[in-house]
Amino acid sequence: MAAEPAGPSGDDNAFGRLIGVAGRVLASTGVLTAILYYFGYVREQALFDYFGVDLGAVGFSTTDYLVLSAGPVFSPLASLAVFSVGLLIAHHLVLQLMKRAGRRWRQAVCASLAVVGFGMLTLGAISLHRLGDALTGPYLSPALLGGGTVVLEYAAESATRYGLVRAGMAEILDGTRDLRRALLVALALVAAFWATANVAQEHGVDAARAVELSLAGRSQAVVYARERLQISGPGVEMVRLPGKDAGFRYRYNGLRTLAHVDDRWFLLPVGWTHDNGATVILLPDSKEATRVDVAP
Repeated sequence: MAAEPAGPSGDDNAFGRLIGVAGRVLASTGVLTAILYYFGYVREQALFDYFGVDLGAVGFSTTDYLVLSAGPVFSPLASLAVFSVGLLIAHHLVLQLMKRAGRRWRQAVCASLAVVGFGMLTLGAISLHRLGDALTGPYLSPALLGGGTVVLEYAAESATRYGLVRAGMAEILDGTRDLRRALLVALALVAAFWATANVAQEHGVDAARAVELSLAGRSQAVVYARERLQISGPGVEMVRLPGKDAGFRYRYNGLRTLAHVDDRWFLLPVGWTHDNGATVILLPDSKEATRVDVAP
């Protein structure tokens, strides 16, 4: 007769308390604001870097970064929720399998889980140094790191609960349970942070490419100037306005808006591409020297 698993002990409650502590730390206003700020920053850095603009010259506020982080953060959260549901279903399936299986099958299941978990954790750790991204990619790498720790801990707990390890090893596993679970939570948070940062960077690059592809259909920026400006680029046209007493003597067409932040315009020539060497035009919003009109 195979030994029946012992009933749930205080271990699950202890693990739940550990997750609760981590959740309270992350939910604190200062920590949450800093995390969201970082993801918004990563997104905008990738976007403006695509156009060759230093993000420090743009001057976004903290509120801007927090708002811009919504897109990058939503996708990983939704994926994590779906993944958690899948884990819960898998957990119940494994429980049913282990209840019906004999000792030898239980050992095989736990050994298989340990091998899979160790392999996932190894690939995830290698990818931390950017050596494994060619194999695992920017999103699978953090998933392997976080998933590997979960699978290894699950294998250790299953082996202990079903009495599949020797007394000495069981004592060691019991004594290191709190430490293992603290490390599990820490590595899972690292993996989640890593994955979200990758998503934020990808969002920024995708947004920049969307701007490049849709330049012809974006809002036109018509620049009027009292003095001739050094504005040039593919598709940009300068027109000298008639009348010596006109307030503005020059008009520049063929420009598109990239951003307007902190009384500065970031303009793109309508023919701008990432590879043609055209530059982004930075124009102060000065009512005395220049005027920028925006048209559909």
